[in-house]
Amino acid sequence: MFTIARFPLSFCAGLRVSCCVSLLLPVFFASSAWAQTGVVTPSDTHSSAQHEQQSSENSQSSAVAELLQKMASVPHTLNYKGSFTYQHKDNPALQSYRILHWVENGVEHERLQQLNGTEREFLRSGKAIGCETLGDQLLQGKVSQLGANIARLDQLYRFEIRGPERVAGRDATALLALPVDGFRHSLLLTIDNETGLVLKSWLVDESARALERYQFIDLELNPDITSLQQQPAAQTQRSTISQLSECNPAQLKQPEHWLIDWVPSGFAFVGQRKVRNQIEMLMYTDGLTTFSVFIEPTDAAIPEGVAQRGATLAVMDSLSIQGKNYRITVVGEIPVVTAQKIAQNIKGR
Repeated sequence: MFTIARFPLSFCAGLRVSCCVSLLLPVFFASSAWAQTGVVTPSDTHSSAQHEQQSSENSQSSAVAELLQKMASVPHTLNYKGSFTYQHKDNPALQSYRILHWVENGVEHERLQQLNGTEREFLRSGKAIGCETLGDQLLQGKVSQLGANIARLDQLYRFEIRGPERVAGRDATALLALPVDGFRHSLLLTIDNETGLVLKSWLVDESARALERYQFIDLELNPDITSLQQQPAAQTQRSTISQLSECNPAQLKQPEHWLIDWVPSGFAFVGQRKVRNQIEMLMYTDGLTTFSVFIEPTDAAIPEGVAQRGATLAVMDSLSIQGKNYRITVVGEIPVVTAQKIAQNIKGR
């Protein structure tokens, strides 16, 4: 029913989101006559080692928070063009894409061009600079203003800075995000130090297998906007307007007409809209991962099962409410067990 497709994080409706990490560890310094006289005791050695470890953890937490915040905010304001490769586990062949991104009159625009095979192009526009979606707010640690209990990313993932890296000729930092539960995948992101752009991304399953990866091979900042706009159009074009998420929400909302009794801890409802007339789409994010639920009334037989392409899977199920039948499809970069449990816990309001 649905074509499973996967595109870079920067193209996915502005949902590249996360929570500002802040692991605040208390540091206790004990003074003693032994320390003042220069005699080192076992307890002094332990205290010193503990202090060094806590200082190191606090420093890494601050560095992680800075990376995530930069990733959430700076790329939206940039003009750039670049090329990247994409590969997923079901097709080892490398695919190549070109991305053009610019800001005009305070609104983001993007062109994503497929360079291998069929000539196709995807156009995205509509997000105004200053429009902070729920995802953007989570990325920048603005959780408290939402007026709701929502998990921080540091409660959902364990972050590790893996050190400096050089991608597409640019200095970057590798950041590993390991989930604390079995309801999401691991991510290894290489983030540009200057711009916050994700230059390389690996999505990894629970068996440490790479589900998909993409990597920039060149990046040019501040190109001429007119040249980006006037590049010849592809034979096939598709346009999207990224207005699914409400700008600057002050509180969390719930879907209209539908109740999802279970989603993994930390996932929040981002927005909904109708696609193909009768199909309702609900979108959720935890900050680094997204999934969507498609609900369609139907009189036809409803197949049940799982389809997967790379990291993106679709779980299909059925739902009957007051004599009406609905086809339920959960699509996202989540494990099968997560998608199945979501699909089995949907009710009408």
